[in-house]
Amino acid sequence: MSLTIELIIMIASIMLMCIILINVIVYRKERGIKYLIGVIACRIIYSSGIVLEKSSYELAEKIIFRNLYQTALILMVPFFVLFTLELIGRDKLAKPLWKLVFLLFFGIWSLLLWFNSEFHIVYRNIELINDRLIIERTMVATYFNIFCYALIAICFYFFLQYIRNIRQDLRRPILLVLFLSSFSFIFEILRFVNPTWSTWLLPLSVYCGFIGMVMLVIMLRAKFFQIVPFERNMVFENLQDRILITNASGKVIDNNKQAAEWFAQLGHTEITGRPLVEIIAPWPDWKALSERMDSGNVEIEACLDGERKVYSVNVYPIGTERKQGQGSISIIYDITEKQRNLEKIVELSNLKDQLVTIVSHDIRTPLALQHQLVEVLEEDKGSFQEEHQEIINMLSVQTSHTLGMTNNLLEWFRSQREDLALHSSKLHLAQVIEECCKSFSILSESKEITVAYHIADDLQVHGDREVLALIVRNLLSNAIKFTPSGGSIEVAASAEASDDTVVISVSDNGIGMDTEQIKQIFELQQLNSQLGTNGEKGSGLGLLVSRQFVERVGGKLWVNSMPGQGSSFHFTMKGGKYCESDDRR
Repeated sequence: MSLTIELIIMIASIMLMCIILINVIVYRKERGIKYLIGVIACRIIYSSGIVLEKSSYELAEKIIFRNLYQTALILMVPFFVLFTLELIGRDKLAKPLWKLVFLLFFGIWSLLLWFNSEFHIVYRNIELINDRLIIERTMVATYFNIFCYALIAICFYFFLQYIRNIRQDLRRPILLVLFLSSFSFIFEILRFVNPTWSTWLLPLSVYCGFIGMVMLVIMLRAKFFQIVPFERNMVFENLQDRILITNASGKVIDNNKQAAEWFAQLGHTEITGRPLVEIIAPWPDWKALSERMDSGNVEIEACLDGERKVYSVNVYPIGTERKQGQGSISIIYDITEKQRNLEKIVELSNLKDQLVTIVSHDIRTPLALQHQLVEVLEEDKGSFQEEHQEIINMLSVQTSHTLGMTNNLLEWFRSQREDLALHSSKLHLAQVIEECCKSFSILSESKEITVAYHIADDLQVHGDREVLALIVRNLLSNAIKFTPSGGSIEVAASAEASDDTVVISVSDNGIGMDTEQIKQIFELQQLNSQLGTNGEKGSGLGLLVSRQFVERVGGKLWVNSMPGQGSSFHFTMKGGKYCESDDRR
């Protein structure tokens, strides 16, 4: 190939590299791209220096152009190293001062190259033979070149490790880009091993501009510049939570701004490169998770600006399918406000329980006493005038209703507590039913309703006496309320031998219910009650409380009813036939 054609091809390659540079500059704000711009700019200067050296004939000119492209080649190394560290997320290991020293080191070597005629540190001898510049390196220059090639090889290794852990759809294009980028590196190593090959290796190195254009097309199609840095930036910088990443040795290799500021407030101005266990020593649980690289959640407390803060820390291990234990990610959430709200909820819940207790003692007791006094009046109402008897009847209905509603309301509050303790024991069912029926004798007599109960003497249930009495009283109260004068109510019970349960039923021949009413009576969202046959009012809370207590003891409550034919409420409790051996046990 003639020199002219060779130069034209190399110039075309340089122009392509300039196009690549312009395209990459568009993404200059993305992670690591500023160093990639430095690599490409040095590559353009390098290729231009080779073209200028080939087109010149004087020794002095050739030395200048040789020094120009050698300087560009030298400065490519630190730019490529910094680009690699930042792209794979390990730039936190290199502090700004170290980066400056790193760049200065290569800058000083470049200066020694230009002043070689004074110090003779880089070249021993320079000659012009057949329009070719023949250079003999010093031993120091040889070691420096080996050092540079080793750095580039390490960067390629880190790239390969990085590619193994990224998204699968990006692996193939990035591997291809890495393979194509290695050509110029291989050419330089071959030229270093055998300088006599420079005649044909230098043009090939310049022609890599064409390969660079292919690499650019691949990266643009894969959206490499947008996706890889963008995903990291989105996770790290836009989240308000604090994020820490450690490597396999437990040292912090990356963190977002929020984490840096948070640790700075705790007195750790610099966390990158430090062992995480030293920083989080005040929180043993977090420290243990990080040391083991296990996933888990812990709550920690910290004092910031004199204020107690509560945080939730989620720890996630980092690893691949082939190799686990590559590090960990800690995400720190501020849950101070949530914790305060929970504490307020607990405080309000305790206050509610206290109020219920106060109501139980200070309201229910006087109401029960009033009810008993009215019952005494009911027993002696025959000695009063007719108008006074009506007043006593009204007082009896009102006090019964108020006491029943108060009891139901308090028991409903009690049933909502998760720590509700039921005092279960073996109960003689007939005795409990008899007491409940007697408590409604005055009310049933006032409506001329017959209340009968048919319970076998040997039938027993296992449960809380107060709960059982409450359920039966509520069902009796409803039966009396919705049964017209002259009606009848029957309480019955039967043992189910198959599953050791007792079915207790309260039946009436009152007004009954349709399907829609049956559906609504157990729903808290539609808590209401119809007027009774004598205009009695109610809250509808009694059935709801009864159902909840029945379900709490493992039973069920249901109803059979038809309009005009009365209703039958049934509920189950654990129990069975009573025998004398039960007492001996």
